[in-house]
Amino acid sequence: MRPQPGLPQPKPLPHPGQGIAVISERESLGDGFYKLHLLRALRRAYPGEAIDWYVSEGPSPYGGMMAPIVARDLRKVVPFAGFRRPRLEAMRRLRSLPPYSLVIDNRTNNAVVLATRLLLRAHLYQAPTPGYLFCSRRPGGIRPMHKLARLMKLLEAVTGAPVDGAGEIELPPAMLETAGRLLPPGARYIGLVPGASGPERCWPLARYIELAGWIAAQGAKPAFILGPVELALLPRLREALPQALFPGCSESETIKEVELSLALGRRMAGAVSNDTGTGHLLGAAGTPLLSLFGPTDPRVWRPVATRSAVIWARDHGGPQMERIPFAAVTEALQGLMKQA
Repeated sequence: MRPQPGLPQPKPLPHPGQGIAVISERESLGDGFYKLHLLRALRRAYPGEAIDWYVSEGPSPYGGMMAPIVARDLRKVVPFAGFRRPRLEAMRRLRSLPPYSLVIDNRTNNAVVLATRLLLRAHLYQAPTPGYLFCSRRPGGIRPMHKLARLMKLLEAVTGAPVDGAGEIELPPAMLETAGRLLPPGARYIGLVPGASGPERCWPLARYIELAGWIAAQGAKPAFILGPVELALLPRLREALPQALFPGCSESETIKEVELSLALGRRMAGAVSNDTGTGHLLGAAGTPLLSLFGPTDPRVWRPVATRSAVIWARDHGGPQMERIPFAAVTEALQGLMKQA
């Protein structure tokens, strides 16, 4: 990934060749997908720099499910890096790291970022804390609400030029072929993602069942995407919706490969998802995506997608997902289907 000709070229890094470090506190699958845009932008701006990815207090999808997607762009992924606690050990770990030409710290806690800023050897250090207090090169303007927009603004302050994080994920031919068998040509598929990390983020299952029936009445095929947590829903869904598809899903297992889920997403004319990692995945696949939000804020967490719409329960009276009207969902989905 190299800078595009005709665009302003990024400012060179001080002490080039010492690499770039990205630091996060914790990362979910959704984090992994929206941060792909930051990773692509870093690689395009500074193609000669090695990139190391640290996650302080948890695992990273880049070291697990998404490892094949990022393997060419990252030198190493370090989960559970322990940059917060125990305090003395965290200080030792930070001091032991090599110097970096650039560090982009995703975290926003002032005390945590300040400690890292003082202990880590970095020629340029950027963090999205309020006021950008600890940035070597402070971004101008208002601090964006969306997580990705904040990170891209940090990088633009370093490069002094617009940055580009767009791109398509390259998928293995075998995954594309498998997706073609699971969702064969000749039908219009609409994905449905009824799960999330907690029940408070889930639109009622009965509404999803009703929506699947409405999709079938429009001449399309509803295709449910279920994770391990939602596997228990399969018998009820199959009984209620004999016309629905459950690609890659059986009574004992669900899809394990992120690349296969992406390949399935590319075969869909649209999808409806709760606020969950699979929604971010479908956005990355290019699926026209309708996201349903309740207690979480779409201005901060909305999936990055080329064609998308959001319905927020708070616009209908409160944070409870059941407040989202069925008619609002069908109207928004119909608009996305027409675009597709």
